[in-house]
Amino acid sequence: MKNLFLTSLFLIIGIGFFVSPGFAEENNKAWVPEYIKALQEGKAMIKSGGLSEETVLAEAVKQAIVINNAPAYQAMKIAVDLKYDPYFVIKNIFSHGGDIDLNQLCLYATKYGINKLIFIKASKDAVSPLGEPVFSRDELAQCKCMQEIGLGYHEPVAEMPDAVTPPPKPAQFSKSSPT
Repeated sequence: MKNLFLTSLFLIIGIGFFVSPGFAEENNKAWVPEYIKALQEGKAMIKSGGLSEETVLAEAVKQAIVINNAPAYQAMKIAVDLKYDPYFVIKNIFSHGGDIDLNQLCLYATKYGINKLIFIKASKDAVSPLGEPVFSRDELAQCKCMQEIGLGYHEPVAEMPDAVTPPPKPAQFSKSSPT
């Protein structure tokens, strides 16, 4: 009975340790070195002309977020810190990221110094693997972080053509006038 009690106690303590936030956070950071390495190697490939920045980011973000379940905001910060274009970073995070909170990532982007107009444009341009927009206009309009600057994601309206004046009305003829 005493052995059963001790075994149960150690089992509970062990499970408690492995599910603790500190252990989970440390275990969750295993993707970081691999992600940084992929981005740095990608920079070398971009300089040599082998790949485009968007292709490098697509592969690195897909590996980090989809396969390794990395937090989107951390992947965004690392890529931007390594001098990748924030537009392509955000667009690829949304395109490959699955269920990412638009408002939360917008707040992190603002915190990291990314212009909201860039964030809005990238969010609007992000497409799923099936080629469909990731966010609808309603989702973008309802994002509280984006409401500070209004509806900045709308395309600018083309200039209106000059007004066309209708032709003058024909002169009225009386019935008594010759035809």
